[in-house]
Amino acid sequence: MASPTIESLCCLSSSNAFSKDFLVDFQSVPYNAISILASLFGMAGAIYQILPRTPGYGSTGRGGSLFKTRGRLIIKWLAFADLLAAFGILIRSASWLAHDTFGSKADDSKQGHSLCITTSVIIHYFYTATYCWTFLYALDVKLVTSQRLISHRMYHAVAWSVPLILCLLGLLTLYLPDLNCHSQAVNPYLRFLPNYLSTFIPIVIVMIGNPILYCIAFFNIETQIISARGKYTQSERRVVDGLRKKFLLINGVFYLCWLPNIINGIVLWTSWNNLPKAFIITVWYLMAILNPLQAVFNSMVYRSWETGSGISKPSWFPSIWTMHSSQQLEVPSVNADDAYKDKDPKQLETTEESSQQSVSVELSHERTPLLHSLSKDGVNQSQHEATSSQTAPKSYT
Repeated sequence: MASPTIESLCCLSSSNAFSKDFLVDFQSVPYNAISILASLFGMAGAIYQILPRTPGYGSTGRGGSLFKTRGRLIIKWLAFADLLAAFGILIRSASWLAHDTFGSKADDSKQGHSLCITTSVIIHYFYTATYCWTFLYALDVKLVTSQRLISHRMYHAVAWSVPLILCLLGLLTLYLPDLNCHSQAVNPYLRFLPNYLSTFIPIVIVMIGNPILYCIAFFNIETQIISARGKYTQSERRVVDGLRKKFLLINGVFYLCWLPNIINGIVLWTSWNNLPKAFIITVWYLMAILNPLQAVFNSMVYRSWETGSGISKPSWFPSIWTMHSSQQLEVPSVNADDAYKDKDPKQLETTEESSQQSVSVELSHERTPLLHSLSKDGVNQSQHEATSSQTAPKSYT
């Protein structure tokens, strides 16, 4: 799990009061085994998201390709950070399982301390990066519905530099000037609090900020639909309500995976001298299971809604499957960007500008995935209204 409490165990010895009073009866083998299993599932979920995808139906078009590519990159970098964080948990848990250690036995070897600290840095850094990418995903949704774009390089600068600063701030104060961080002479507010804040502040920002950003995004969508067409049909309302539930699930997954960490931190700091042992151990097991499974849940809630989109098969994959797939779909796989690579740059800029101006009409963006379903329903509704208008007066809903 990704917890400042676990990170502090890298400088824990069996003679420490915390070890004698709290971890003396703790069973490290089942805990580490569960952590390994959860991290393997998390790595599998992250790899599933990183695998290349074939374009779905309706994915052609310069504007749609531009927006979907940006959203797809955000999701992939989020999965990449999840993958490395889960890998860090796997290595640390496997090491503790092999030596049957979890702070309950003395481990004064430099190799043991070094491996524990290294994996803790990896876990802390990359999980903080997942918080940043999760927030940037929601911010990107809001900006697109406001017809604004930010350079993807800016996203990378924020998503990788902010975790670096927070990680250095928290772990350097924990592990320096020595590894005796649990000594009675240590002031916990100076030694432990910076690491807890560097972990929990990004989580709280995502928990509070993302729902607000999604609410603003849906308000913008509804405003654009009404202003562009003068009405808000039932089919459009159903699609928007469905997408609203989708983003509710995205927020729910984040709360599910990281709320136990917040509870653990609150209980530790409010009951430092009288920890409820059974409750804390239960929360630790929840963190060990839910933290790595973030990637698995993300692979469900961040999936593309493009019809026909699937995992690309490598060139060496047996041709029989390719033939079977082509017979089923009978739709050529076209890369929309290839159709534009030979055009004059000025024409491309004009096309991109016109695509950005028609966001409210085209409504096609994988990162929200707002919008392919909405545009398709809107076109069908428009065609139906054009036909019915010949025999009946136009009505507004």
